[in-house]
Amino acid sequence: MNIRPANKFDLPYIINMLRHFRDNSPVDKIKECNNEVYITTLYTHILAGRGVAIVAEYDQPFGMIIGYIDHNVWDPDIRVLKELCYWVEPDHRNTTAGYRLLKAYNDKAKELISENRIQLYTMTKMVNSPDFDFSRFGYTKTEEVWVAGT
Repeated sequence: MNIRPANKFDLPYIINMLRHFRDNSPVDKIKECNNEVYITTLYTHILAGRGVAIVAEYDQPFGMIIGYIDHNVWDPDIRVLKELCYWVEPDHRNTTAGYRLLKAYNDKAKELISENRIQLYTMTKMVNSPDFDFSRFGYTKTEEVWVAGT
């Protein structure tokens, strides 16, 4: 298994995994989303330095973790790497892929901190995800997100 930074050639695999990620969302409205133009633009910005994209692969990618650098709501000088999606295809779960993706994300985030490109980094967990304690990786739970609407 190889864990590596994603590149432009990974986009079809990323889009495919994002569809699987979307299909597993607990929010029905998200399951209707399928805007490849937007995803391609966002992914291009991430690859250009506006975030982090890492894949797990054998012959082709089967897992990913993607984060986007954004400004903190209280202070624009505080930049935060916000995890957008963390996914391993079901056939590759119960391996070291998820752990190794998370470790690579954390290592890259620490590198970005040392370069003063970010000051904080976050992880999210969907309500239907496995019960995983991110505190063992140095995270502190600070909030919960609740969704309403159509």
